Amino acid sequence: MSAEADAQHQAQLFIQEVWGLQGTAYLIVALRYYSKITTVGVHNFAWDDALMFLAVLVYTAESVMAYLVVAYWKGLANNAMTDEQRASLDPASEEYYLRVSGSKTHVVGLLLYTTLLWLLKACWLVYYARLTNGVNNDKLRRKIQWGIIIMSVTYIACLLVAFLKCIPFDHQWQINPSPGNHCMPAISTIQTIFVMVMNTLTDFYLMAIPLPVVWESHLPLKKKLALLVMFSGGVLEMVFGILRCVSILTKGDIDPAQSGYWSVRESFVSVVTTNLPVVYPLFKGLIDKGRSASRSKATNTTDSRGYRLNSVQGRGTTSKKDPFSVPNETTWGSKEQIVVDTGANSSGEEGSLDLPKQQARALYGDTKTTAAVTVTGSPDGSGRSRHSMSGNKIVVTTEYTVRDSTVGPSTSHRRNDF
Repeated sequence: MSAEADAQHQAQLFIQEVWGLQGTAYLIVALRYYSKITTVGVHNFAWDDALMFLAVLVYTAESVMAYLVVAYWKGLANNAMTDEQRASLDPASEEYYLRVSGSKTHVVGLLLYTTLLWLLKACWLVYYARLTNGVNNDKLRRKIQWGIIIMSVTYIACLLVAFLKCIPFDHQWQINPSPGNHCMPAISTIQTIFVMVMNTLTDFYLMAIPLPVVWESHLPLKKKLALLVMFSGGVLEMVFGILRCVSILTKGDIDPAQSGYWSVRESFVSVVTTNLPVVYPLFKGLIDKGRSASRSKATNTTDSRGYRLNSVQGRGTTSKKDPFSVPNETTWGSKEQIVVDTGANSSGEEGSLDLPKQQARALYGDTKTTAAVTVTGSPDGSGRSRHSMSGNKIVVTTEYTVRDSTVGPSTSHRRNDF
C-alpha cells in the first residue's frame, strides 16, 4: 500500500471514529436529560443542564473542525515544511490553499476544544453547588466559590495564550517565510503544554471538592467506592490530555492532524465523565428492577414471606445525609434483602424481632409501608395454633407489608392482610 493510500485509509478510519464518538456522546447527553425529566421534571432543570446543552453545541462544532482538517484539508497545515519547500510553494497551488485552510481550521478547533473543556468544568461546579445546597459546610462552599474563580482565570489565561502567542494573529496561517513554532497552531508547543497543564490542575481541583466528603461519609463501602470512581473521572480526562500533548509534540510534524485526533477523543471522554453522575441512577434503577424481579420470582417459589425493602434504616447507619450521595436514591438506599424466620422451629440462621402488634401498627402503618412485617402465632399444647399478643413476632423482609397469622383448625397457618 502506497503512502498516499495509507493516509487515505487512516483518514477514513478517523472520520468513522469522529462520528461514532459524536453519536455516542449525543446518546449519553440524551440519557442525561431523560433521567432529569423522569425524576425532577423539565421545570426543575438547573444551570448545569443549560451549560451541558451549550457544551454539546461546542463539541459538535469541534468535531466538524476535526473532520474538515482530515477530510477536506488532508491533514495539512503551515508546519512540516522545510524553508526550501516554503519558498518554492506557489501561492496559487492547491497545496498552498489546503495548508492555509488547515491552519485556520486548527485555530478555530483549538479555541472550541478549550471552550468545551472549561464549559464541562463549569457543569461540575454548578452540579456540586446544587448538591451541597442547604448543607451546613462553609469549607465546602468556599471550595466551590474558589473553584469558580480558578476556572474563570484559567480559561481566560488559555484564551490569552491562544490569541497572543503569535502576533500578528494572521501569521498563524502564514506559509513563507516560516512563522515559527509558536505560530503553527497544529503543533504550537507553548499552547499545547499550557492548556494541558491548566486542564490537569483544574481537574485535580475539581476532584478535591467531592472526594474527601465521600471518603469521610457514613455511606456503605460499596456505594462509597462507586461514588469515588464516579467523581474521579477527571483522572481519565487528564490521561487523555497528557496523551494529546505528547502525541502533538512528538508526531505533529509528521502528521499535523494529531491535534484533531486527540482533541476529539479527550473531548468525548470529558463529555461522558461529566454526565456520568446524572446518568448513573438511570442505569442503577434498571439494574435494581431486574434484581427485584428475579428476587421476587425466587421468593414466590420458595418463601411467600419474601418482599422488597427499599428504604429502611439499617443497623449501623446514621441519620446524616451525605451531600454527595447518588441523586434520585433514598437516604439509605438499601437494596438488600433481610429475612427473619418466624417459625417456632427456627434453625438459628435467621433471627426474629419481638414486638407487640399495636407497636407494629404504630411504626409501620396499617397497610403498605416502607418496612415489611409479618406477625405469626405459636402453636399451643393441643397442636392447634392460637393467637397470642405476647408471642407475636416481626419479620423484616425486603418489601414490607404487615400481616397477621390467625389460628386455624389445623396446625397450618393462615395469613390475612390488615
